[in-house]
Amino acid sequence: MIYIDPPYNTGSDSFEYNDKFSHSAWLTFMKNRLEISRSFLSDDGAVFVQTDDNEMPYLKVLMDSVFGRENFIGNIIWKKKTGSSDTTCVAIVTEYIVVYSKCKKEVTFSKNPDSYDKKRYRYKDEYFDRRGPFYYDTLDRGGLQYSDSMNYAIRTPDGKKLYPHNRRKFVNDGWTWKWGKEKVEWGLKNGFCEFVKDKDNEYKLKYKVYLNVDNEDRLIERKAPWKNIIEGIMNTHASSEIKKLFGSKIFKTPKPEQLLEFLINLGTFSNDIVLDFFMGSATTQAVAMKMGRRFIGIEQMDYIETVSVPRLQKVIEGEQGGISKDVGWQGGGSFVYAELMEKNHGYLHDLQKADNIKELMRVYDRMKENADLDFRLDLEKFEEELPKLGSVEERRRELVRILDKNQLYYNYANIDDADVRDLISNSDYQFNKSFYNE
Repeated sequence: MIYIDPPYNTGSDSFEYNDKFSHSAWLTFMKNRLEISRSFLSDDGAVFVQTDDNEMPYLKVLMDSVFGRENFIGNIIWKKKTGSSDTTCVAIVTEYIVVYSKCKKEVTFSKNPDSYDKKRYRYKDEYFDRRGPFYYDTLDRGGLQYSDSMNYAIRTPDGKKLYPHNRRKFVNDGWTWKWGKEKVEWGLKNGFCEFVKDKDNEYKLKYKVYLNVDNEDRLIERKAPWKNIIEGIMNTHASSEIKKLFGSKIFKTPKPEQLLEFLINLGTFSNDIVLDFFMGSATTQAVAMKMGRRFIGIEQMDYIETVSVPRLQKVIEGEQGGISKDVGWQGGGSFVYAELMEKNHGYLHDLQKADNIKELMRVYDRMKENADLDFRLDLEKFEEELPKLGSVEERRRELVRILDKNQLYYNYANIDDADVRDLISNSDYQFNKSFYNE
């Protein structure tokens, strides 16, 4: 599953990332990420993209183009608040999660949790989350067409023999096992059969009827669809969760853990991988960890060190916010955190921090020595024109322009180059080799 919660392009100044794209720039920004998403996605996976009214209609058309209109799954509406203080004529209380697959016929979503008898399906298997909840049923039957081959002994955990109808010896009274001996052995080995003690402390053999799979572990097509509206999960829940973790709100529009639980429950089974391109406060990753999913989070802002990673460390320690109590989260787990090794990005960062022309020129002197500059640059002509730029912003803009943006970071392919290898510690070098399976 891929979940994308990108900038909504609202024109706001209240975000740490760019939320003031031109419309065409936003579409290009999204097109690049959607094409990458499609190449990453498994055939039975789905991508969930969240946005609001500003760009949702155009996002739908764009995703039709990238994923194919035939692979549109649905548009989920999240009612995030009950009212609005907006001064516009229409109060906006909803957002949208547009869902597409790579190959719609391969996708199987989990069952709607509101569409089955929870009192009957009241048991859960820790290791078989994909199968859903289950109930026990008896494996022996009377009144069926009798066959000696179905009337056989099964060895119980205490070493006794067990025949149909809870007998300890062979009797031809019309009772047989529902399954053949090989199927029962398979069921015991794979968690579909289980010995359960009765009130007399004697073992009986039962089999499990799962919600999501048949008795051969094949996924069952959903009988009831998910509703396309999410209610009862407010955006205020998210602000409260973040404030409890960090003592302040930090982000203006974090997503509540319950919302991500709903989506991850819909789009994945246990141990599946959840990928999020805009990690932010790490809500997706925190919920994925608590739900027993693997995850990948990507973030380019510096707060990954002060918010994203510390939050996941708190999850490992067993923090009890968000969905923790609902899913019985007690802590544990692990994650690997790595950063891209800066090349031109270091100069870009220094140019952005420079307060005056003198500082800018010091960065430029270092750029001429070691940076990768745009190959189209006529350096001699550039240096003639640069002093004519009087303001700090004009000069900064020109210095940023000449940096080769394709060389912001070092490529792994260059790790053994002499001038790169000298910059890397032995432990980082070995980590990279391990990470890339070499």
